[in-house]
Amino acid sequence: MDADPADPDHVTPDPMAPDPVDPHPEAPDPVAPDPLASWKRFLPFLPSLLLGAVGGVWVALSPPRFTRDPSLPLVLVSAAALALLLLGAAWLLERRLPSFRHASRLLERALARLRLSPLAALLLAASTAAGEELFFRGGLMQFAGLWGQALLFGALHPVDRRGWSYTLFTFVAGLLFGYAVLVTGSLWTAVLAHFAVNLHGLLSGRRRRAGPQRRLG
Repeated sequence: MDADPADPDHVTPDPMAPDPVDPHPEAPDPVAPDPLASWKRFLPFLPSLLLGAVGGVWVALSPPRFTRDPSLPLVLVSAAALALLLLGAAWLLERRLPSFRHASRLLERALARLRLSPLAALLLAASTAAGEELFFRGGLMQFAGLWGQALLFGALHPVDRRGWSYTLFTFVAGLLFGYAVLVTGSLWTAVLAHFAVNLHGLLSGRRRRAGPQRRLG
């Protein structure tokens, strides 16, 4: 830069000099949060909830008729036994069958990404269990029979070709849920057992997400 001889205080800027750096640059505009982002996590559960709505109307219009009167102790004991049987079978298959272990890992990773709170896991386990039981064992079993509803129940729980055993497992679970309803005379047997299995799965996903954090802390 050059000084102006007529004005000793005037300095002519150098056109080749770089632009001065602003010591207080403006912060970039913050990205507006997506108001639907928190709800998009629950889209995978939407089919179960829709089936529950259809099943609820179905059962209200055509209540299932059972040959046995329900007994609360029998319902509770049967539901607990069925839940333990299914969870125990899943535990054993995960350790003995690579296909089932693969499917379990896929489901656990998917659930871990949802970042569910304990309350959200509890509500989702209850709503999905009740919804699916209303549709499959409450409504569909009256028309498709024990095996028909179980086949559709398994078909609507696909994973991938390598995880074929999970679909077969849900088919067997559908058979057991339906049989338990017929034996106890109450849809609550399947709802409670299904709820316990779902809750265990959702909480397992939370533990998978929290595991690395516990190890780092």
